[in-house]
Amino acid sequence: MTNDAHFIISQFGGVKPLASAINKDPATIYRWTYPKSKGGTGGLIPTSALHKISEAARNLHVDIQQVPSNLNSANEPLHSHQFINWFRNTAPYIHAHRGKTFVISFNGEAVEDSRFSTLVEDFALLNSLGIRLILVHGIRPQLEKKIREGQQQSYVFQHLRITDKVTLEMAKQATGSVRTDIEAKLSMSLANTPMAGASIRIASGNIITAKPLGIINGVDYQYTGEVRRVDHDAISNSLDNGQIVLVSPLGYSPTGDVFNLRSEEIATAIATEIKADKLILLTEHTELLSEEQELIRQLTTEQAQKLLATHSNKNDDSHLHLQEAIRASKQGVQRVHLINRKINGGLQLELFTRQGSGTLISIQPFEDARPARIDDIQGILELIRPLEQRGLLTYRATETIEMDIDKFHVIEQDGLITTCAALYEHPNEAMGELACVAVHPNYRSGERGEHLLSLIEKKARLAGLHELFVLTTQSSHWFAEKGFMPANINDLPKTRQENYNQTRRSSILIKSLV
Repeated sequence: MTNDAHFIISQFGGVKPLASAINKDPATIYRWTYPKSKGGTGGLIPTSALHKISEAARNLHVDIQQVPSNLNSANEPLHSHQFINWFRNTAPYIHAHRGKTFVISFNGEAVEDSRFSTLVEDFALLNSLGIRLILVHGIRPQLEKKIREGQQQSYVFQHLRITDKVTLEMAKQATGSVRTDIEAKLSMSLANTPMAGASIRIASGNIITAKPLGIINGVDYQYTGEVRRVDHDAISNSLDNGQIVLVSPLGYSPTGDVFNLRSEEIATAIATEIKADKLILLTEHTELLSEEQELIRQLTTEQAQKLLATHSNKNDDSHLHLQEAIRASKQGVQRVHLINRKINGGLQLELFTRQGSGTLISIQPFEDARPARIDDIQGILELIRPLEQRGLLTYRATETIEMDIDKFHVIEQDGLITTCAALYEHPNEAMGELACVAVHPNYRSGERGEHLLSLIEKKARLAGLHELFVLTTQSSHWFAEKGFMPANINDLPKTRQENYNQTRRSSILIKSLV
């Protein structure tokens, strides 16, 4: 956990919220931001306060994970070699995302936040990198404010507001105000800001055809609607023209009626209709946490469905977001991301770093598992060299990898080889050797190893092999969990018996494929 005072304060939403969360006087928090020459701590949180902050962050679901070590805090100059390493590491992601279509949903709370200008700058950065953006905004706090000011009654059931004629007029007003504010911020090009020189064009309009939600469980939702159709051509034409598409939570019917819609539903409908590469839901806090209160970084759709079933509060926003993520994933969106929008630079961290900042949900564990190619050699070497140095894998020369490249399978994510494994066939004995199994350290919490193992087993069966064996020094328990049984050297193919390294004394395990 970082002791950067500015970072921690920003994650909690300001000095006063942090002071309240840890039961401290705000003046104490302010002193953490003062230089030592003025009686402060120089921007560092005292060690004695870190435990309380960590505990409060867990209780309030505030993400206080600092940015990766190669991205220093704003108060510490970034050394040139660190910057170069960071910049080089982002290159595969920049190449992978260029020309791709992302749908990003954010709620009205984000628009009212003082940090919204920073989020808009992040949108502009993505646009400048050639990413095709569709932004879908909400209006909940703005509408609720107008309802209070108008002293009107309003009711919400299962995340859906009952929209009568008066509320609908207020929703129109709130939508116009919010959309105008967003367009104004996207139009900025002030010098000495990330928006300098930006020339962003924005497209919006009646691209959502809606229909009334009707009566559900005896409740008449009146002018609350649901998406009936998305104007695919209008969106595609705007994106092809280099515009950012901005969509508000209103839909229009062929009869000329206007309906109030959920922004999350609109985002999902658009993403599925245009087959977006990513649906990104910006949330108010880090929602998907393990029992140890750690961020769940990746889920399959099936795993997400099981997690959803354990949610006790179906009216909670996290339940809604997980539900939308599952629906989008099942309807063809390859990757859905849940990101806490309060994380400074959360979008960039999720999209351009290996560690990420949110939760990724996909229909299959890893869509990019495939046979290795010649241009994967460098990625494989970067993956296996650290394991070879630790004695976990036998050393393989670059030339050996090149000669055996047709034996390898890899999993690639955003241009990075995260997992590899090889199959060496011994057809005379109907056996195959599973070798060179490696998973990148940042991706070992998922199921990449299991997924690649299943591909290797399938390939071995197709080749007519009846058994798969592996030699390992430290991973015998993992292989045992996957159905491999202990064996001895006499059970190996003759050629492999002759090449067995007596110095390494690797454990031998065999799995039947029939």
